[in-house]
Amino acid sequence: MKRTLTAFFLALALLTGSAAAFSDVDEGLYYAAPIAWAVENGITTGTTGDTFSPDALCTRGQIITFLWRAAGSPEPSSLESPYGDVIPGMNQDIYKAVLWAGEAGIIGPENLDGNRFSPVAPCGRSEAVLFLWRYAGSPEAGAPAAFTDVLPDADCAPAVAWAVENGITSGTSESTFSPGEPCTRGQIVTFLYRCVNEAAPGEKAVFTEDPIPSAPAPEEPARPMQTYTGTGEAHSLGLDGSEFTSEGVYEASVTVEVYSPYEAVFTIDIPFPLYQASSYLVRFDNPEKHDASYLFIFQRWDEAFADMIPWEGDHDQLRFVDTSGQDAFLSVHQDTSGDDRIGGSLVRRVTISPGSYFTFDMLSGYVPTCHVSTSR
Repeated sequence: MKRTLTAFFLALALLTGSAAAFSDVDEGLYYAAPIAWAVENGITTGTTGDTFSPDALCTRGQIITFLWRAAGSPEPSSLESPYGDVIPGMNQDIYKAVLWAGEAGIIGPENLDGNRFSPVAPCGRSEAVLFLWRYAGSPEAGAPAAFTDVLPDADCAPAVAWAVENGITSGTSESTFSPGEPCTRGQIVTFLYRCVNEAAPGEKAVFTEDPIPSAPAPEEPARPMQTYTGTGEAHSLGLDGSEFTSEGVYEASVTVEVYSPYEAVFTIDIPFPLYQASSYLVRFDNPEKHDASYLFIFQRWDEAFADMIPWEGDHDQLRFVDTSGQDAFLSVHQDTSGDDRIGGSLVRRVTISPGSYFTFDMLSGYVPTCHVSTSR
C-alpha cells in the first residue's frame, strides 16, 4: 500500500522542529521533534494536558491507531469486527483503525491469537517494524539485517532489514535487535516519523540513532513500614577462652523491621560470636496489658556445642509464643542466610503464612526487649 501523504507530512516536518509543550518531553532528546510532528498532525495527543508520557509502553492498538491517522483516518469497508477482542463499544478510533489495518493487510496472521488481536498488549519491536513495513507497502531491502536474534526466515526479518536500511530504527546492539522488547510511546512516534519521512530510494535517512537501552537502574531496597528497637542481656558460654565467659552478662540489642503484616527482619546483635550462645529471645510486651506478650525464640547451635548436646548437625529453629494463651493457626518460616556467625549478628527474615491469626501489624504499641543465653 503506497503512502499518499508522504510529501505533505515531509513539508510539515520542516515546520515542527521544537517539541510540543509537554513538561516531560526534553527538546534535546531524539523523540522531541517526532512528538511535535505527530501532535501537530493529529496522529496522537498527550496523556494529559501537559504530559506525553514518552517512556510509557505503547500498545498494539495505539500504534495501529497512529498509522490509521497518518493515513488520513480512512473508514474501513465494513464495521463488523472479525476480532473477538475488538468490539463496537470500545474506543472508536482504535476500533476503526484495527478494522482498517486488517483490511489493508497491515495486521498479519502472526499478529493474531486465534481471532484475537490483543489491542491493549504492549507492542514489541518486531511487531512495530512489521506494521510500519506493511504500511509502507512491504518494500524489499537491499540486504538482510545481520542480527543474531532475527533468523533469516523469521516473519519480521524483511521488515527489520528494511527498517534498519532506511534509518527507521536500529539494533539494541551491533549484533542484536531485541525483537520481543516492548516499545515506548516516544519510540513508536519516532519510528512512524522516520517511516513517513523516509529518504528517497537508495539513500539512507539521517536521523539520530535510537539510544542503546542501558541496564535498568538497580531497584531501591524496600523500606520497612515500621521499625522496633530494644535492648537486653546476653550471656556467653566463653567457649573460646576469651573475655566473654559464662559468668559475664553483656548488652544485647534487637532491631525488628516490619515490611508487611506477614514479613519482618529480626536482627539481634551481641558482642561475641554466635557460637557462644544458643537461645535468642525477642519479647514484645504490651505496656498496658502485662499478661499479653509475644515471644519469638530463635534456637541456634552449631559444631561448637558438639561436646554438650547430641550432635546431628547445625540447628536453626523458631518458636512463637503468645502468652495470652490463644491457640489458633500460625505458620511461620525463617530465612537464616543473613547470620554473621563470627561478628555476632543473628539476622532472621521471618515470614508468616497468610491466614495465620498473628500478623506483624498486631505489634503496634508493643515494646521489644531481647535475651540471649545458653539455655536450650
